[in-house]
Parts: sequence; C-alpha cells; structure tokens
Amino acid sequence: MRGYFFIFMTVLSEVVATAAQKEALDFTRVLPTLVMVVGYISSFIFLTLSLRLVPMGIVYAGSAGLSIVLANLAGWIYFRDQLNGHQAAGILLVLVGISVIAAPQ
Repeated sequence: MRGYFFIFMTVLSEVVATAAQKEALDFTRVLPTLVMVVGYISSFIFLTLSLRLVPMGIVYAGSAGLSIVLANLAGWIYFRDQLNGHQAAGILLVLVGISVIAAPQ
C-alpha cells in the first residue's frame, strides 16, 4: 500500500510543479519557480521510492496516466482550460487503462 501512496505523491508533486511552471513565466517569478523546482525534485524522489515497492510497469502507467488526468483537471479548475468531448473521452480511456494495468491478477 505504501508503494501506491508514493505513486500518488509522485503524481501530486509533478502536477503542482507543472502548474507552477506555467505561473513561473519563463523563470521570471521567484516563488512559482521555487515551487516548480521543489515539486519536480520531490516527484523524482517519490518515483524512486515507489519503484522499490511496485513493479515498474505499474508505477509508470499509474504515474503517467494519473498525471495526465490530474494535470487536465488542474488546468480546468485553476487555469480555466476548456475540455472538449474528445479530450474528456481520452481522459476516461486513460483511467480505464490505468485500472486495467493496475488491477490485481
């Protein structure tokens, strides 16, 4: 269970860092730049910790897929990005793919 917590923390760190990157405006704003750097470093630390406990394919599929979903959600909520029907369907397919890959055998 700890491994999946680390995957979630990987995703959360990465999404926060990506949102901060958009706010950093080419590294011209100090606080968002610092949040971005700390977020990406944290993401790699949590990724490394999760790889000790969970098979690599599940870690990669889970972190990549959930990052896509949460980044889109963060963009929609925080940046007012628009999602069309095709994008929503793609996000749904990503969620289905993650659940198939991560399902117990």
